Amino acid sequence: MRCLHYQTLEPVGSEELGTIRRIRERFNDGKGFWERIKLWKKSDIVNGLEPQDSRWGFSRVRGERARLQLLQVIGRMSKATPGLTWVVYDDGDGGRELVIRGGRPVA
Repeated sequence: MRCLHYQTLEPVGSEELGTIRRIRERFNDGKGFWERIKLWKKSDIVNGLEPQDSRWGFSRVRGERARLQLLQVIGRMSKATPGLTWVVYDDGDGGRELVIRGGRPVA
């Protein structure tokens, strides 16, 4: 099992959050807690992180297929929120980060 961490670099507005929640709920349906997409406000966890209304979370995946499914859903959330930059860190991929904006990787 490996863990993927993800976050937005910018604050998430209420309209964007509603869009993200709909996508997340479809993905999470029937999954256990560790496999679900979870998004918290940074300020809810550690005070002083900026920007405070940005979101972060993590999911554990079992195998390559589950990892790819999770990345596809994060890509859909990114495409649906083109004003947000998403950073994905896969702890099983040598510490490499993937930066996505508008559903596409950013160089």
